[in-house]
Amino acid sequence: MKKKFKNLNEVRKNIDNVDERLVKLIAERESYVREALRFKITKKQIIDRKRISIVLKRIKKLSKKYKVESVITQRIWKLMINNFIILENKLFKKK
Repeated sequence: MKKKFKNLNEVRKNIDNVDERLVKLIAERESYVREALRFKITKKQIIDRKRISIVLKRIKKLSKKYKVESVITQRIWKLMINNFIILENKLFKKK
């Protein structure tokens, strides 16, 4: 989405809008993580290395498709996955 901006504030306003959409999408992702936890019987099921690998490979492909630096998206997704694992462990104790 290449767009001509008149000034820095206009650019920042667009960044803020993207940030809001990203937070909303992360909230949606969290709801699915919580739903997936309902199907996990043991704590060992929380970390699924095969699934993590599949997700990261898919993100790498999507990064190329949308011309985004894959190093950045890989780091973001690894951090997000790790933090959702922490959340799942915390919530699993409460089951």
